[in-house]
Amino acid sequence: MNFFCGDDLLVKEQTVPRLSEVSELIDGSGINSMSGGSYFGTVNGTGCIAFNMPAGFNSAEFTASAADGGSSQQFVLLRRYVGELDDFINSAAGYASHMLHWDRHSRYCGRCGTENGWHPKERAKLCPSCGSLQFPRISPAIIIMIQKEGEVLLAHNCRFPEGRYSLLAGFMEMGETIEQTAAREVREEVGIEIGNIRYIASQSWPFPDSLMLGLSAEYRSGDIKPDGIEITDAGWFNPDSFPSIPGHGTIARKLIDEYTKTYKS
Repeated sequence: MNFFCGDDLLVKEQTVPRLSEVSELIDGSGINSMSGGSYFGTVNGTGCIAFNMPAGFNSAEFTASAADGGSSQQFVLLRRYVGELDDFINSAAGYASHMLHWDRHSRYCGRCGTENGWHPKERAKLCPSCGSLQFPRISPAIIIMIQKEGEVLLAHNCRFPEGRYSLLAGFMEMGETIEQTAAREVREEVGIEIGNIRYIASQSWPFPDSLMLGLSAEYRSGDIKPDGIEITDAGWFNPDSFPSIPGHGTIARKLIDEYTKTYKS
């Protein structure tokens, strides 16, 4: 089971609880009182259903009450809990989060305005009026590790916690290749030119619906000039001078760790 209250996921000791363990979340009218319940497959042989908690449910109050009662159940922001969960559970929770977000934002047909229904055989919405078919949205984005003379570029985004630095990232635009997106985003955010852009790895990033394409590149020219809009500071770092960086489980950390292995070798 995956229980969500907004972007918060209910967890219990680095996993998600079974339905029988969360009976206190279900009011007298039963499980159907919760909106967004949807079966989406199995994890280790156990069927999984994603639920949005009903309007008015207070996740903070539940977490505090559970703690007072000696329970380890708590609602956590899934984005900050990546890497803490078992790989299979983490993947399932990400899938559920993405699906619930898409379900909330695809209620009506974009062509004629009729309320959509579920397609009988596919993970898709089908308009009963005009027949328009809508599949879950996936938004590709790049995240890039840029190296110069043995150092890597790290930047502070205005949305990050104070002191946190990471790799540059951005969404692809229509008509762009992956390489063109990378060069444009780097140029726009810090004013430098890059080359030798290569694909390294990818990660589903359901916050709310991205696919992160992890890249590496080499510095070519220019001086770092943060745009002052998204990026407030940026610089060249090595493992001996790293500021606070993303935690394990994120593709940003995976790319940084790959660089660190090369640096130490």
